Amino acid sequence: MKNLLTTKQIRSKYDPDTVLKDIDVTYEKNIEKIRSCIAHKDSPIHNYKTVQQLSFLEVDANNNHHDHFIKDLLSTLKDSIYFMGLSKKDRLNTTQKMRAFYSGLLNNYLERVNIIIQDPELLTPKQFNDPIPKHKVISILFDILSVIKKDLESEYKYRKNLPRAGHLTGLQIAMGKFFTSLKTIGFTQKDQITIVQNLFNTFNVDWKEGDRDNIKISLQKPALDYFYKTDKDIQNISNYHFPKSLSDSLISNMIEQAIIFKKRIRRF
Repeated sequence: MKNLLTTKQIRSKYDPDTVLKDIDVTYEKNIEKIRSCIAHKDSPIHNYKTVQQLSFLEVDANNNHHDHFIKDLLSTLKDSIYFMGLSKKDRLNTTQKMRAFYSGLLNNYLERVNIIIQDPELLTPKQFNDPIPKHKVISILFDILSVIKKDLESEYKYRKNLPRAGHLTGLQIAMGKFFTSLKTIGFTQKDQITIVQNLFNTFNVDWKEGDRDNIKISLQKPALDYFYKTDKDIQNISNYHFPKSLSDSLISNMIEQAIIFKKRIRRF
């Protein structure tokens, strides 16, 4: 049998934690800079009544806590701000590294599940003319693994069809939620692009070609495509065929874990 690596060994091979920690540090370090950019007096954000009604730019008496709504919007930029601070080369290398890590995990998990499923006599070895009672626990385990396998195979197919990573890929994937949030507020196309241009100027993003048309075509459209595709696939998880042997609470937990896994594995 093939010697499969553990998750810990795969993590050690690609060291994704360094990137994930840097993302957190970068965000915390720049959160006020982001807010100042978005809340600038010339920002188009002041044109929207929804924002004003939600006290979008207000802070408390101690200036320690921003309104919940602004926090939610800023949080959608967590990964984006990290990528904005990288060079084109480093953005590409980071995306390739993180994709390799998650692809390694996915392939490893799929192989492990297949190894178990391919042995129908697991813990119930047959003997000639010696019937054995059905192993109910193993039967339920196989039902669970069959659902997990379907989800892993779906994810494998998704990744096989992904376009080759480029220096904008990290930003495209990261900014989907931000663009969606702006649309929900009611931002016009023009104002969405202006907000992004302001952020790019503030963080001196390494993308000289980033004019308004390029932001729309090369960043916004792919960002929304990535976001809506993942959102659709997450919604579809609850439509999986779950065997009757599984309880409602178990199915609910499986759906919850599948959503968490899909969000993490598609983060880059």
